[in-house]
Amino acid sequence: MNRFIKLMVLCVAFALSGGNTVKERNLFATELFQTVVSQNQNENVIISPVAVQTALGLLYYAAAGNTAEELQKSLHATAHESKGGLAHGYHKLLHSFIKKKTILEIANKIYANRKFEISPEFRKIAQDYFDSDAEVLDFSNETYAVDIINHWMEKKSNGKIDRVVDSIEPDVNVALINAIYFKAKWARPFMDDETTDRAFWLNNHESIKVPTMFADNWYYYADYPHLDAKAIELFFENMDLTMWFILPNKRDGLYELEQKLNGIDFKDLERLWEWKSVSVYLPKFGFEFDTDLRPSLQKLGINTMFSNAADFSSMFHNRAGSMRISKVQHKAFIDVNEIGCEAAAASVAVGVQMSLPLDPKTFVADHPFAFIIRDKTAVYFAGHIVKF
Repeated sequence: MNRFIKLMVLCVAFALSGGNTVKERNLFATELFQTVVSQNQNENVIISPVAVQTALGLLYYAAAGNTAEELQKSLHATAHESKGGLAHGYHKLLHSFIKKKTILEIANKIYANRKFEISPEFRKIAQDYFDSDAEVLDFSNETYAVDIINHWMEKKSNGKIDRVVDSIEPDVNVALINAIYFKAKWARPFMDDETTDRAFWLNNHESIKVPTMFADNWYYYADYPHLDAKAIELFFENMDLTMWFILPNKRDGLYELEQKLNGIDFKDLERLWEWKSVSVYLPKFGFEFDTDLRPSLQKLGINTMFSNAADFSSMFHNRAGSMRISKVQHKAFIDVNEIGCEAAAASVAVGVQMSLPLDPKTFVADHPFAFIIRDKTAVYFAGHIVKF
């Protein structure tokens, strides 16, 4: 059994043809999440707002005119903030999560058509602030170009995603690839021998049996009357990232909950956390999610970069022709299981047996729910589970 939580995302295969504050980063994250899940209400969803923001931030640095203005507004970069300041913010973010015994890696790559020359200034910014390397690629040789991009992604994802693109449009000039990979153990594990089949309600009338994990321990827990929901925070071992599970009180309440989460301030939600003894029932889940983010980004006000009016003049040494974005492909993978640390599981069992908590809580995720993985600086993953 794979006894870790593992997440991998390809974000973003940008095909170009022809450091905002924590609050602002989180605002973009909730807006993007709400937009994507609204378009995928009947599908399980996982996205990486951090990966999207990093890639858009790199594009913003290369943009000018209306293209830059739209990216600035959608990323919620303050008008008085310089592009250099924003780049410094992303650099700080990319290097804020390095911890021992965990894996959380974000990698960026630029592939430019061999007929164009990336400007030295942009190349330096990409390398120094976005940890992105640039490489010339012959897009006219489609098979070769596809293999090169997929090989890079397979390597950066530890083999979890081995095929990102199947084809390359003939008018592609630049591909920006951004990957994020996360793997960590639960700090407070679930118990292997307690996983049983339990009902998961797909709606008010239909349910199916799914393997459901169980843990009885102390967690941060909150009831949110204004959201008509409850939430629990699970910790990972040896790192600051935590995973929130947000469960609507009603079996059919997920859509309404996600509308309310748009623009939410996570600090306001954290103020209601209480350290409680909680019996947690959480279904095991694992799935892939693959989508073109272009419609979602357009709903957020990013339109010019997809048109012939796109201006990425700072990217190339000698700009020629239109450099519009044709596609924003986002592919993600998540697998949530029990932890296989027998000593930790035994330790948890002892702790539970010796405690006599007051006002114990239960958190039974037996109907569609949302989840996020975040720390104090950013939202790294967000998604929802609606089916099995």
